[in-house]
Amino acid sequence: MKSFIFLLTVFCLTTTAACSGEKYGAGIDSNAPKVSVKDVHLNKNLKDQLINLEGTIISQCQSPDKCWFFMEDQTGRIFVNLKPAQFTIPGGMGKKVQVTGKIQPMNNEFQIMAQGVKIF
Repeated sequence: MKSFIFLLTVFCLTTTAACSGEKYGAGIDSNAPKVSVKDVHLNKNLKDQLINLEGTIISQCQSPDKCWFFMEDQTGRIFVNLKPAQFTIPGGMGKKVQVTGKIQPMNNEFQIMAQGVKIF
């Protein structure tokens, strides 16, 4: 019986952790609108606005501090800058991610100045 309770506890904790995801920085702001990468590039009114993006990490800073990554969704890819908010994430290559941040110009494109990240 003790073994069963232990296994059930481990299962519940593991399932809860997997569902809630790993959160970094200030976390995800559920009040910020969810947009696509295409929206970021086409809608100039989103500049300086707090938004949410979801996608997959396709490349990541190789230094130990992991201060940036590129993510892509079905509409395009975008640079995500973690450094201004002074947080990092562990290796996330290929993982699904949600980002809350502000859109800023960067070399004739846009970047997300992340405030919070959730890795699924």
